[in-house]
Amino acid sequence: MQPDQIRQHLWKFTRLPHLAGTEQNLRYAEQIGKEWLEFGLDTVEMVPYDVLLSYPNKSQPNYISIVDQFGSEVFNTSLAEPVPEGYEDVSNIVPPYSAFSAKGQPEGDLVYVNYGRTEDFSQLEKDMGINVTGKIVIIRYGKIFRGNKVTNAMLAGAKGVILFSDPADYCAVGVQSYPHGWNLPGGGAQRGNIFNMNGAGDPLTPGYPAKEYTYRSNLENVVGLPNIPVHPIGYNDAIHLLKNMGGQIPPNNWKGTLDVSYRIGPGFTGDFKSQKVRMNIHTNNQVTRIHNVIGRIRGALEPGTAPQSNRLQSFMKRSERSGVYGLTMSWM
Repeated sequence: MQPDQIRQHLWKFTRLPHLAGTEQNLRYAEQIGKEWLEFGLDTVEMVPYDVLLSYPNKSQPNYISIVDQFGSEVFNTSLAEPVPEGYEDVSNIVPPYSAFSAKGQPEGDLVYVNYGRTEDFSQLEKDMGINVTGKIVIIRYGKIFRGNKVTNAMLAGAKGVILFSDPADYCAVGVQSYPHGWNLPGGGAQRGNIFNMNGAGDPLTPGYPAKEYTYRSNLENVVGLPNIPVHPIGYNDAIHLLKNMGGQIPPNNWKGTLDVSYRIGPGFTGDFKSQKVRMNIHTNNQVTRIHNVIGRIRGALEPGTAPQSNRLQSFMKRSERSGVYGLTMSWM
């Protein structure tokens, strides 16, 4: 294994934004197939699938705002992350968004629910006497899958979910933030899908290949897709939402390391009591074509039994020299 080769290979395939279904993603798939043939695979195949994917709306960006009693915005979260050095010439950088979020502009009081686990919602209602029905909840990343956090919020009656990464969970003591170190910077927001059917594949064809001959469910009948807006933010923005919260001070295990009280709410306190939180989410879901790149090495002695042939060993050596760290192959 050669770290320099791995670094170059990783840079080559990650420098440009390449969301699934985009033109750049297809270019990378074609490049992988081309390089696999150069490494010595017998055949390489591009297998298409038409799946439901989710994209931010370029003309209507997603953001969270605090509004006053007249409905005027007094604070907006960032529309994009700060561009790091060396990426100034890269276009189409993906703004923060939660894939498969429902559209909407709910407005209401904010409630902090720790990690959004079942026990957190239970503790909130039973021990603190707070019901989140009709409220917007803010939840920190960590402990469980983000899709489970959203499902728990929906079951509790929330009408919107804001996700943020707390330094307590994503920053190590004594380490600088990126790009000077590997800690998450304050403007960094964790992206990801919130489709809560892990391993089911395409939401419209769960458990089956998303091909032209496969039966597709109607979007309104899909299980696991959220029916409320969801949006991720960085901890710099989270401070502005949390710093004027009213309500009870939570147990210590609900507190992160931001310079705020982590009060539960609902809503703000003091001079900010009349202010509300509004979500502005315009994410689009659409069926889009993607590809699997499948490479094959035909066995020399007993095809079908994954033989360790000389051809395979030669291929693996060339792959290691080029920094390849993963592939999909089918034994014939």
